[in-house]
Amino acid sequence: MALLDHPKNVEDLSGEKGFQWKFHCDICSNGFDTTFVSSRSAASTRRLGFLGRGLEIAGGMAGSSALWGAGQAADAAGQFRNMSAEWHKEHDNAFTQGVNEAKVHFKKCPKCKLYVCSEDWNDEAGLCTNDAPALVTELQAAKAQTRVEQMREHVKTQTLYDGDMTERMTLCSTCGKPSGSGKFCQNCGSPLGYRECPNCHHQNPTTVAFCGECGTKL
Repeated sequence: MALLDHPKNVEDLSGEKGFQWKFHCDICSNGFDTTFVSSRSAASTRRLGFLGRGLEIAGGMAGSSALWGAGQAADAAGQFRNMSAEWHKEHDNAFTQGVNEAKVHFKKCPKCKLYVCSEDWNDEAGLCTNDAPALVTELQAAKAQTRVEQMREHVKTQTLYDGDMTERMTLCSTCGKPSGSGKFCQNCGSPLGYRECPNCHHQNPTTVAFCGECGTKL
């Protein structure tokens, strides 16, 4: 029952109709669902009074307290406080069955004591992948990282743009769309030149009759 020394690695999915648990890998949290076991006493389950409920929980959860530890037993007691004593006995028996079913899907790391799934277990080292990462996987990851670093260094040495950095996108004053770099708008054909105001020397679009800066007639 050592697997159950870790309260966080098991999720109780049981309900009035039956019992089921989900055991999680301590590294990746992938889960294994145990086989659902129907409750024979489900039809006779009834709500209990405060005193009777307390007595039944104390008796019914005694076994699971020994298996799960005080913290998890208390959680289950709160979750299933309305179930009958018979239901709790079934729950304990089904839990033992579920543990035996789940055990084959997990390995306990002798170094860190984590319970892990097959994907997080290094068979060659006999340890979890946290303590003994797979060498092939680490090698490929290191190669990929090195390639990325070398690519970045190579890009830094390249001249990727040699155009005019002062060039800006011009919007046509007639249609409002990008006009292009010619003398006429590439969308509507309007002239793109500017008329200098004789008074303030402000550059005005050729389509206006008065200076936008001082109002002088152009």
